[in-house]
Amino acid sequence: MLSVITCPERSAADLSGLLSDLVPGAVSGLIRDVFVLEPEHGDPEMAALCEDAGALVVSGGLAVAVRQARSDLILLASSGLRLDAFALDRLGRDLTALGTPGLARGLALTGPAVLGFWSPGPPLGLVTPRARLLGLPPGCSLAAALRQSSRGAPKLRIAG
Repeated sequence: MLSVITCPERSAADLSGLLSDLVPGAVSGLIRDVFVLEPEHGDPEMAALCEDAGALVVSGGLAVAVRQARSDLILLASSGLRLDAFALDRLGRDLTALGTPGLARGLALTGPAVLGFWSPGPPLGLVTPRARLLGLPPGCSLAAALRQSSRGAPKLRIAG
């Protein structure tokens, strides 16, 4: 089971696609809980969207959300991450196959290759043990944690 932590990068509209993509994962039992980091400015539209989706809005930053998560595996997700039913199923199978020892470095979720290059696109998400995130510096943003923690992690292309 996964706890998902995300942050609206621009507006509530960016977040709505990700939250709706996570619903089948919650129904299947892959996703246990979802946390949305509160932006600096309060956004009533975002709060209503999170409430409708069953996501909890967390103030205080990434470290607070990591401590509140109920699962030992955390999915850091940019609001641009899209997980259709096929990607959720593949993610669930890969997590089962890797097991806890195989996830020590995490599993980076990437999009399609950039401009046709062979390397995958930048990480859109990262599944990692909670213990790896507890060592992040205070005030670390979700985007910085995603970049930093996904270095050296095996990659799973989930889109494109």
